[in-house]
Amino acid sequence: MKILKYLTYSLAVMLMLASCDKHELKFDTEEAQPAEFQLHYFEPIANNASYYIDSVFVNGVLYSSVNGSGQLLPYNGVPGGGIGKFFSVKDGDVNFKFYRKGNIVYDQSVNLTKGKQNVIVHDMNLAPIVIDNGYPYQHSSGTPSVATWDTDSLETVKFVNLLYENATTPYPGKLQYQWQNPRTKEWENLGNPVAFGEATERAPILIVKTTHNSSGSCRINYRILTEDGEQLQVKNSGGKTVNYSDYWTGYIGRSYMHFFRGIRTKNNFCAVSQWTSL
Repeated sequence: MKILKYLTYSLAVMLMLASCDKHELKFDTEEAQPAEFQLHYFEPIANNASYYIDSVFVNGVLYSSVNGSGQLLPYNGVPGGGIGKFFSVKDGDVNFKFYRKGNIVYDQSVNLTKGKQNVIVHDMNLAPIVIDNGYPYQHSSGTPSVATWDTDSLETVKFVNLLYENATTPYPGKLQYQWQNPRTKEWENLGNPVAFGEATERAPILIVKTTHNSSGSCRINYRILTEDGEQLQVKNSGGKTVNYSDYWTGYIGRSYMHFFRGIRTKNNFCAVSQWTSL
């Protein structure tokens, strides 16, 4: 019986070895795709359902849809549903196709490079604008002190000029984005003035914590100056021409994109769309 048992064990081992020789173990993997992007739709149109993009194809592959990671809405972007999400694709020439109600309404290509970037469609007849996302993000405010260790830190903001003067013409001048320092109340430039389709460098914004037992946030006021040094004027909801101003709640450690979009001369039709990079 012992001999029979040993023979059975030997036969089992031999079968296992033979099986290993015949069947090579492989793992299905794909090469990392080094280009990362967030896709935005900023055509100067009304934000209603008739303009929603139902599906987005990138190099012939479905990346976003009404039944997937979401429709692409005017003045919004994909991937949605979370903070700091990016799509990935192989760097080089990349084709984007938008479908609306089963019809192709956009078919353009652009070159994407390694790293994080924001891809912006603002005209259905033109290739997208590509903006470097400014990664890695820097949130250090320098050497801490007794006066600031518990209250001050930073977020970062990158401003993109996508303002139209009317329905078909981009705003002709450069815009200077400014923020109000919450401690000194002084207005500070956020980067340099930028023309349509351009972006500032990613800039640090001081956040003075307003609630002690919290991650840290405060209100940050913003305004925009023209090349003449005057505040940019826009139409409000009542059709009156007013100085543009806005505010956002800033959070310690966050990184944002501020897209200034819409039509300056149309009632209540231009504003900043904030998008979170981190």
